[in-house]
Amino acid sequence: MHVVWFKRDLRLQDHAPLAAAMAKQQPILLLYVFEPSVMQYGDSDIRHWRFVWESITALQQQLQPHEATFIVAYGEVLEVLAYLQANDAIANLYSYEETGNAITFSRDKAVAAWCKQHAISWQEFPSNGIIRGLRERTAVWNKHWFEVMHAPQITIDVVQLAALTRSIFLPERFHLPQGIQIQLLAKNKSMQPGGVYYAQQYLQSFIRERAAGYSYHISKPEKARFHCSRLSAYIAYGNMSVRQVYQASQQAVQQYPALKKQYRFFQSRLLWHCHFIQKFETQCSIEFNDINAGFQTLNRTVNETYLQAWQRGETGYPLVDACMQCLITTGYLNFRMRAMLVSFATHHLWLPWQAIAQYLAQQFLDYEPGIHYPQLQMQAGCTGINTIRIYNPTKQAEEHDAGGVFIKKWLPAMANVPVPLLFTPWKLTAQEQLLYQCVLGDNYPLPIVDITLTGKYAREMLWSTKQSKAVKAANSSILGKLTIVRKGDV
Repeated sequence: MHVVWFKRDLRLQDHAPLAAAMAKQQPILLLYVFEPSVMQYGDSDIRHWRFVWESITALQQQLQPHEATFIVAYGEVLEVLAYLQANDAIANLYSYEETGNAITFSRDKAVAAWCKQHAISWQEFPSNGIIRGLRERTAVWNKHWFEVMHAPQITIDVVQLAALTRSIFLPERFHLPQGIQIQLLAKNKSMQPGGVYYAQQYLQSFIRERAAGYSYHISKPEKARFHCSRLSAYIAYGNMSVRQVYQASQQAVQQYPALKKQYRFFQSRLLWHCHFIQKFETQCSIEFNDINAGFQTLNRTVNETYLQAWQRGETGYPLVDACMQCLITTGYLNFRMRAMLVSFATHHLWLPWQAIAQYLAQQFLDYEPGIHYPQLQMQAGCTGINTIRIYNPTKQAEEHDAGGVFIKKWLPAMANVPVPLLFTPWKLTAQEQLLYQCVLGDNYPLPIVDITLTGKYAREMLWSTKQSKAVKAANSSILGKLTIVRKGDV
């Protein structure tokens, strides 16, 4: 029996492990395992697993007309594999390499040891142009990535696949607990649904219509919800490969030449997507430690009052709070607003990025460890090689939500407050607070910090640290190890 272990690759097309297993022309078991240890890890939220469940359901629906089976188990992977091995010997295990968090990395090392012990060949395939074991970033990485993106997609004959797939009885201990099933089946209409069908729908609507305003509205919290591709969750869980998306945008350049600039701009984001995952693949300690060890001297501390106010969206800065409420409810926020949330927490509240990392991971429906941790550190200003950006949330609101549409949508207490007071509610007089039904300290909080003072402090601390010998000494190795992407490569 040949087992194809699905992880963050929940699709049937352009799937190298599946094609390799099918080439053997022997029985194939298609397997996904909900792992309790991974589901209970600090970066996990039910929204992620509901998306996975919806993606698996879509695969099962694709296979059902052909009477093929997709096996879903609940338990630790080694326990499931051991059961399969005891009941029907596993000849080969196939999967994609996963650039995951610490717990999935440890799990994969344990699986590798188990396979070696039982003389099982585990064939792992590179994902989306990421190179495992890469220690230095040279121009070769960019060339390699483009070669992968332009290579032919792997076509899977679902009829042939169905003829090869087999079912197996799993004992009750590997069944999803009823409580978890109920959570997975509970629809949340505020969030994007998982599955290949929806991935295709979002891709096509972006290419044909929504891309027209992509570069113009990418920074606007409200308009970005429509004009950005909204494919990030589908890529994160592998409903589509990056190559499928890239090639679709390449074809669009020919079909809709007037939008060529927008498609090229989008393709540059696909490159950056993989660039950050490659960083994490190369240096997975980024999940816990500063990329540049010189910034450990900053001694940011956890102020629980500040942290909880930020997590609840109750900081007294309307755009910050609206962004957090939107993220909690929908699981999505555009890039600039994500950066602002991190900047506000790590600069104005002077919280360590580690204190906010897992909470944000829980909220992002499109959480991708390989992007999450390098980006957190970049926005927190502790890489040493990136420009330090300290966002002023009032200025961001004035520039990117000029009419206050986004703020009023997510902060009902601000619904009657006119612009520009909407951006600076602490300037409301007592009479205006009653008039606009926004009473500070009652239905909307006063600012928890003065960003003029906190911004000045953060700027002084970060820039002085960036000029330190320790930071400068680490920069050269970071540049060679983690960066290479250049403008004009797309």
